[in-house]
Amino acid sequence: MSSSTSSSETDPGWGRSLLACLGTLVGAALLVLALMVVIDPYDSGKLGLLGIEGVDNRLTQITAASRARDANFDSAILGNSTAQLIEPAELSRATGFRFVQLYMTGASPREQLAVLDFFLRHHREIGALVVAADPGWCVHAGPKEEGAPFPYWLYDDSVVAYAVRLISWQAIEQVFQRISIGLGLRQRMNPDGFVSYEDIWPPGQFKQINAPRDPAPAASKERAVFPEIAALKDVVRKLPAAVPVVIIVPPTFAATVAKPGTRAALERNACDAALAQVVAGRPRSNFVSYRVDNELTRDRASFADYIHYRPVLARKIEQGIAASLRDGESAKIDF
Repeated sequence: MSSSTSSSETDPGWGRSLLACLGTLVGAALLVLALMVVIDPYDSGKLGLLGIEGVDNRLTQITAASRARDANFDSAILGNSTAQLIEPAELSRATGFRFVQLYMTGASPREQLAVLDFFLRHHREIGALVVAADPGWCVHAGPKEEGAPFPYWLYDDSVVAYAVRLISWQAIEQVFQRISIGLGLRQRMNPDGFVSYEDIWPPGQFKQINAPRDPAPAASKERAVFPEIAALKDVVRKLPAAVPVVIIVPPTFAATVAKPGTRAALERNACDAALAQVVAGRPRSNFVSYRVDNELTRDRASFADYIHYRPVLARKIEQGIAASLRDGESAKIDF
């Protein structure tokens, strides 16, 4: 009588081959994980044994971690791309602090606060803080997360949550970039984080894009409620009194500035008042709104689009920040 048992069930070589395949996969996974531990693909400081410094990646939500923990800097500029053209080297020269640029393209206030918390945890002594508060800070209720998910796992305290995210193609790519940096085959990004968008939007061009995302007007009783600003105020209140904090509202093209007496202007005034309260009475600290309608902001040559300003305005803002860090609320602001 013939047997119906298949050869795969009786051939011991099949089982050995399967075990060998599984063993290879497990071994490869362990090797990749070991490489992640040794290299620390995102330069987070949570792992890493080789001491490779810096990263090379244009994903600002990822690369901010490397800069935020850099002990060569004691001061930080926070914001989204409307803070990007504030040059940390200029502020450092003017103030004596050592500034790093921690802007993140499209970052919400909550994401900026996560990076700020990471920066504060990695610096025993803080020099100064500069926050560029775009209209996202003026919302009256916590906004829903939009777009690509922010890597909060990169900025929290958990090594386990971080390690879980390392088995990914993105992390593997980052590992090889970091190895190339360590071998001198690739340049790390500018350590202070400054990247100009002048190369993307050459001078002389003005694009009618990126209108300010001002939040919808609130009922009068809700006009003074700003949860994102309240969260920032809690952080600032816990800082040593000797740490100066400057909050600026970045300029926008004059046509987008609310007309006096309108509901939009009342909203803007309420938000400005809340931001000013964050630093009110704090030594060498100040609130400055550059979102005004004047000769500078009416000139299209001052902007790349409605919200991204040119170096001519960035230098003015840097001067105002430096004056504020020196003279506080009595600083003379030339704008």
